[in-house]
Amino acid sequence: MKPYINNYADILELLDEKVESINWNSFYEERKRPVPFITQNTMPDENLVAFLHSQTGIKSAIEFGCGEGRNAIYMAKQGIKVTAYDLSAVAIENAKKIMTDAGVNVNFVCKDVIKSNITDKVDFVYDSGMFHHLSPHRRITYIELVKKILKSDGYFGLTCFSWGTNCADEITDWEYYNHKFNAGVAFTKERLIELFFPHFEIIEIRNYQNGVPNTIQGLEFMWVCLFKRT
Repeated sequence: MKPYINNYADILELLDEKVESINWNSFYEERKRPVPFITQNTMPDENLVAFLHSQTGIKSAIEFGCGEGRNAIYMAKQGIKVTAYDLSAVAIENAKKIMTDAGVNVNFVCKDVIKSNITDKVDFVYDSGMFHHLSPHRRITYIELVKKILKSDGYFGLTCFSWGTNCADEITDWEYYNHKFNAGVAFTKERLIELFFPHFEIIEIRNYQNGVPNTIQGLEFMWVCLFKRT
């Protein structure tokens, strides 16, 4: 940690040091939690499948927090040029193996996407579960990054924990910094609108749908969001 605060970046780094985080390498190595994206790690999200079936103009995409690559690989199968980021070296290595078996190409990058100097402009940004693990102070960085890399009229897809489904921490941003970390932060629909409406057109915010063939199941505790850069 730096000894002094001289700028905004130093404040963010100081706050980063003050919060707990999941060890994602251990998470993917141990595979102790029977979460859907571990047990069904080659299946895409139903909302992603529906979106790409309805949008034929998506040629390039960046995924945040790609895990073992299930959504990035699905996008590549649709002919989309994809770069996918994740913090976990274990997850990225697994993703590359699954990609090889699938016979497609994805640019998998093991790096903190929030702290990466991305210069690409893409048609689509997708995040299936990274946003709700961010500390509140990093949401500002996150939104600015999405706006920076998304082309005008480009789309931003998001899935995140839903408040009221007993799946994650139901706390305010102020409570977060004195809270014992559990599973991530849950959001109300109103809070998502408050965060994203100033920056994007809201296309939809709905509950995840199970029972869709060839997609991941058991995510009814998630919001599905689609936004458009205007």
